[in-house]
Formats: sequence, C-alpha cells, structure tokens
Amino acid sequence: MILKQIKDSTVFAKKAEPLIGVFGSKQWLSIYSESLIMIGIYKDEHQMIGGFYYLKTKKLGFDFIKLPPYTPHCGLFFISESKNRSSGNSFSKEIMQEVCNYFSSLKSALTILAFPSNIIDMQAFIWEKYKVVPNYTYKINLKNSMEDIKSNFDPKNRNAINKAIKEEVETSINNLPQKEVFHFFKENLGATGANIYEPVLQKIMLEFSDTTNSFHFTATKNNELLGIVFCIFDKNVCYYLLGGINKKSGIQGVNNLLVQRSIEKAKELNCEIFDFEGSMLKGVERFFRSFGPELFPYFTVNKAILPLELLLKFKKREVF
Repeated sequence: MILKQIKDSTVFAKKAEPLIGVFGSKQWLSIYSESLIMIGIYKDEHQMIGGFYYLKTKKLGFDFIKLPPYTPHCGLFFISESKNRSSGNSFSKEIMQEVCNYFSSLKSALTILAFPSNIIDMQAFIWEKYKVVPNYTYKINLKNSMEDIKSNFDPKNRNAINKAIKEEVETSINNLPQKEVFHFFKENLGATGANIYEPVLQKIMLEFSDTTNSFHFTATKNNELLGIVFCIFDKNVCYYLLGGINKKSGIQGVNNLLVQRSIEKAKELNCEIFDFEGSMLKGVERFFRSFGPELFPYFTVNKAILPLELLLKFKKREVF
C-alpha cells in the first residue's frame, strides 16, 4: 500500500466525491487552494483506492495538523474489495494503520483531526497513543414523510415555530446576494467570539455556493432581516452549515422556523439525510435535539508534544 500526495484536486475528487459527497467535490476542495494537502491511498503505483486531506499550519515555529475550516472531517474514504467480514475488517485495519503511521511520521507539535461517522475503527490511533475522543452529530432521515418528521419535534419547538408564523415572520429562499449572506455571517459569528476564518468563509459564499450545491433561507418582518440559515448539499445529504439570528429583534422562534424550512427544502431536493453537522456545544445540541433527530457518533484523534499537551490539559481538558 502506498500513500502519496495528490496535487490535482480533480484526480482526488473523481474518487472521493462518490463516497463522501460534497466535502469531496472539486468545488469544495478548491476553496482551500494549494493550502489543502490531499493524500491518495494506492493499492499499487497506479490504482487509487482511497484518500484523505488536512491542513498544515505553523505557529510559534511549530507545525500543526488540523481540519480545513468549515469541513467536518478529514475526508477519509477507501474502497474495499473484500468478500467477507474477516477480510474486510483486516483491510480496514490495514488502511487505518497506514493513515495513523502517515500522521505520526509528520511529527507535528499538535494534531487534531476528525473522521467521517462511518469510520469507527480507531484502534490504530489508540495503540499509537493518540487521544481518541467521541463527538456527536444529529441526523434526520428524510425518507420519512414531513408529517412524521415534524411529529418528532419537541412540543416547545413546534410552539416556537408557530409563534414565529403568528408574528408574521416571512421566509424566503436564495433571495439575498451571496455577498450580503457573507457579511451577515461574518458579523454574526464575530459577535459570538467564534473563529470566522474570513477568507475561507468568503470563498464558500462567493466562489463555491450556487444553486447546485447550496441554499440559504432568510427570515424577515417589515423588511427587517431576522436571521439566515445556510446549507450545502449533495445527492444524498443536506448539511446545516451556518445559522444566525438578529437577537435585537426580540422575535422568538426565528431560527426554529428557518431550520424547518431547510429540512423541507432538503426533502424537496430528494436528499436522504439532513445532517446538523456537529452538535457538541451544549446550547446548540439542545436546539438541534428539539427537531427529533437521531444521534450519531464520530471520532476525533488528538496528539501533542508533551509540553503542549500539559498546557492543553488545562485549557482543553475535554480533548486532552
């Protein structure tokens, strides 16, 4: 098995997109330009059977390995030709060991990565003394009818949506120029103290986003913008990527209504899953849970050089 860097995102996307969807598409990968390191997993010199990607940054003279901003995982995918469970497990184990060995060989001061939720064998990383931490996301099965989906909403959530409707909150799809959507989220995220990664956010909104891969819903009343939800999608999954509200308006249920509209749109697009794309913040988790989705785990792997690990144990105890 051979692991080697791929410079052409078209080559990587041709194999990746059918298996990991929009986060493996050429349009998404192009957001990060040459800063994204794409690695192909080859059975031999020519047969690519998998791959993954990451960013490498430098701070205070140290190399850091991390995920691309706004991307939920490292994009790991691989194609198995195994015919039975034993050989399939062995093949998966071999792949994960090779991926683990690759990251260990980089000898970075800090490595923090997340894997797609279908990747569950983390033993290779555990054996190599990485910290393997479960994280969670919520998903809604869109094969169910909208009536069934809404029947699983928390009653308080339904009440909040009905209240927003009674307040004559209006929702519209794709009615704002993407530049205005970008500025809204730039200001909204900045007000919360979150990392904005402004150049990446700008590329997502102004270069990546079009009607074939994304949509946004706005909520307004009396021409006042109350909130926006922005989602991206592929043929199988719709991802809630960003949401924000105008807290000064004082109108309740705006975000609830926008999420419901987004779920309805995802179903209209024939997506099979609506993915809330990570639900680890306590308040955010509670909000997403109110839509009655199913909980899915995914894993992060973390490793740091000893002095940095000791420091992170105080600041990021949940990770280290």
